[in-house]
Amino acid sequence: MQRYDDPDIRRLVGDGPDELVSTDELGSWLGIDARRIGVLVRAGDIPQAARGRFHLRESVAAYCRRLRAGAGRGSTSPEWTAAKTRAAEAGAEKAELANAVARRDLLPAAEVAAQWSGIAHDVRAALLAVPSRLAGLDPEAVRRVDSEIRAALEGLSDE
Repeated sequence: MQRYDDPDIRRLVGDGPDELVSTDELGSWLGIDARRIGVLVRAGDIPQAARGRFHLRESVAAYCRRLRAGAGRGSTSPEWTAAKTRAAEAGAEKAELANAVARRDLLPAAEVAAQWSGIAHDVRAALLAVPSRLAGLDPEAVRRVDSEIRAALEGLSDE
């Protein structure tokens, strides 16, 4: 068994013999569940005295060492911070877009295009029907109105 003479840990778990505790008891001391303890054991971060049994002081010390070693990892790197920020922003944007789609604030482009195509078709048909409603005017004037409407529609279709 490795001795770890950290005064904070000694103050926490006492000075006596290193007490054997179960997985659940150790989890209670560390504030983590049994499954997480199993992960830490398999990773070699917390040693077992026997299957499902742990030396309390040694295990608390090992867990503290692991936390201390990981505490500074990446925390001072501007690149790491920027990458984490970008990832968080991307995740938030993705969630916002999904919510907007669910509320139907955003629509699929194909659906919008189909709606506008229908509107454009209806406007075109209404404009082309105008000359036929001008029956009381001079036929030459009606033909000129028809020609101008068609020219305007053709110009719009080229854009």
